[in-house]
Amino acid sequence: APRLDGTSRQVPPTGALTTAQEDRRDLEICNQRLLGAIAEGDYLTYSCLVDEGVTCFEPEACGHLVAGRDFHKYYFDVARDAAAVPSVASRSTIAEPTFRVMGDCAVVCYVRLVQTGFKTVRTEETRVWRRQAATSDLGKWKLVHFHRSKPANGYGA
Repeated sequence: APRLDGTSRQVPPTGALTTAQEDRRDLEICNQRLLGAIAEGDYLTYSCLVDEGVTCFEPEACGHLVAGRDFHKYYFDVARDAAAVPSVASRSTIAEPTFRVMGDCAVVCYVRLVQTGFKTVRTEETRVWRRQAATSDLGKWKLVHFHRSKPANGYGA
């Protein structure tokens, strides 16, 4: 994902990294793939990256804890059905990312800026990933929980 200055960070090759750096790189890649799958309406990739029992708090859930991927599949289906309608392109930028790995779990927090036309929406996101055996080329981390919120201070509009 682009940085706020418009550049992309180059990721060093695997052999040159410490375990902590490799974990961060893998989490960064998984998170980017996840956000890309959501933006592109790619449910197959999304389902490979997200645990079946994922839990979340997000604005669409109206304050309720949602469990499972079915809640989110609805939005993929709606987007697929609306694919015939031309849409405005959007761009997602990750700002202030932090990564914390604790054994087989990791927490990734960041501010996400989504630009659509001349409108920018800010969300604050926390994603909890669990390490698993690498079963595909999509990585060894699976999303198990996330919290996404729009700040009440007006920056989320």
